Amino acid sequence: MDRQHNDHKKRGGIWAFIGYASFGILGIFLGAALFYFLFSAYLIPVTDEQAPEEVREEVPEADPDPEEEALPDVERDRDTVEIVDSVMPAVVGVSSLQNTEAFGEQQVQQAESASGVIVSSDGYIVTNQHVIRNGEEIMVIIPDKGHYEAELIGSDAMTDLALLRIEETGLTYVPLADSGKNRVGETVLAIGNPLGLQQTVTLGIISAVDRQVRIPGTDYAHTFVQTDAVVNPGNSGGPLLNMQGEIVGINTAKIALTGVEGIGLSIPSSTVDRVIRDLQEYGEVKRPHMGVLIDDYLSYDDPEPDKGVYLVEIVPDSPADQAGLTDGDIIVEVDNQGIDYIAQLFDKLLFYYPDDTVTIKYYRDGVEKQATLTFEERPDDLDLEPSFPEDPEDDLEEEEEGFFEEEFFD
Repeated sequence: MDRQHNDHKKRGGIWAFIGYASFGILGIFLGAALFYFLFSAYLIPVTDEQAPEEVREEVPEADPDPEEEALPDVERDRDTVEIVDSVMPAVVGVSSLQNTEAFGEQQVQQAESASGVIVSSDGYIVTNQHVIRNGEEIMVIIPDKGHYEAELIGSDAMTDLALLRIEETGLTYVPLADSGKNRVGETVLAIGNPLGLQQTVTLGIISAVDRQVRIPGTDYAHTFVQTDAVVNPGNSGGPLLNMQGEIVGINTAKIALTGVEGIGLSIPSSTVDRVIRDLQEYGEVKRPHMGVLIDDYLSYDDPEPDKGVYLVEIVPDSPADQAGLTDGDIIVEVDNQGIDYIAQLFDKLLFYYPDDTVTIKYYRDGVEKQATLTFEERPDDLDLEPSFPEDPEDDLEEEEEGFFEEEFFD
């Protein structure tokens, strides 16, 4: 009896063990299944296709591709190329020719060779006066079109500008910008034919605006656009362009002192516009006459004024004399526009004509005064012709006053 009881107890214990083990294994499987479900539902990242729309919108943007970061430079280069492509057909070569005699025979010799730019579709071309001043004939070379004999419409030595015309229509031309809007640091392009290298392009910035430069051999001065775009002999008469493909200046000269680089000078486009309009209409520039000898005024002592244009001498019975101005007066404004130095006064007067009347603010013995002045026509015997360097390759020295003379390109 006891043996049977023990056998029964032993068999019951085995089945109990098997039952507990089965429940344990089942629990393990159920736990694993629950863990897998939770892990799949909440912890595995979803793909873009699985993500709801609002979740995809909140995903941060990836870091930009390095090639995409370079796009602004690529766009800038593309703009430069497009400007050059559109303007290049309007940049021409200009040669002035002289008839000479050698061994009893007449020969044609090239006197100057430089650049020019077409400013109207019917054949008007701007270049420098010093490029054509020694020529008896003027030839223009237009890219892909050939050689043309040019007519000299007129020239102006004081601004070193000349206007030519060829018998052609439908030409690509470049518009003139308002150089009064030029800004220091603005990107510019210089195009021309330096050293006989046709249609060369250089890039730089506007280094200064209203840079005063005295006209060689005269008491006159004008303002220039200063640039570090590389220019060399042969660039004369070529355009200085902004990044809208407009002319902001006509390249004319560079500072040619030993050890000096990157100082090119261009005639402002507003001056160009005024001069070529007069040359086209009158064949000369109609300048107003004041009748004064002037110089710059700069004082660090007197409170009023600290700068302006000093009247060194007044011509008797001249417009200045009739307006009541006298030696020693200091002009500081013309028609409410400030005048700090003589180049600004000459530039300002260039936009007036004989018989025009202006209001002048000036100082006399530290006291502010005003005068009304009516311009006269410039006398024919008044010599305004500048004297240019005989050898444009010579370096020119600084003058005592601190103004540079410039090397004009041939």
